[in-house]
Amino acid sequence: MAHINTSVCFEQKGTIESINENRITVRIDRGSACGHCSAQGLCNLAESAESIIEVNNSTQLFSVGEWVQVTMSGSMGKKAILLGYFIPFVLLISTLLILSAYGLPDWIAGLVSLLILIPYFIFLYIFRERLRRTFSFSIHKTA
Repeated sequence: MAHINTSVCFEQKGTIESINENRITVRIDRGSACGHCSAQGLCNLAESAESIIEVNNSTQLFSVGEWVQVTMSGSMGKKAILLGYFIPFVLLISTLLILSAYGLPDWIAGLVSLLILIPYFIFLYIFRERLRRTFSFSIHKTA
């Protein structure tokens, strides 16, 4: 029986598509990589047959077409769920409850609750490069 590293949320083999000075692009065939991840039901990686992942180029030498192992730690998966699902949910529900408590009609409370998410996602978009550095994948040569 294969040993599963529970500290790793995402671990899958893929092939290197392209390499530039600071990024390696890896094509992942979505098989059973998400079977042990706590975020498997929420993550968009599990929904497609193939995924393209950009990985920071390390000091190791890689070549296009080479098979590599791509990993992401479990703590990074939990942070992604927090930013992508939990915080927007809390914003939506709390805004809806507060506005409803003040007696606004349900349709206005619902509309404003949805609109409150726009600044949040704009904030995430503005800080996307910082988030990209935070949610980094690591790459290793396969044996």
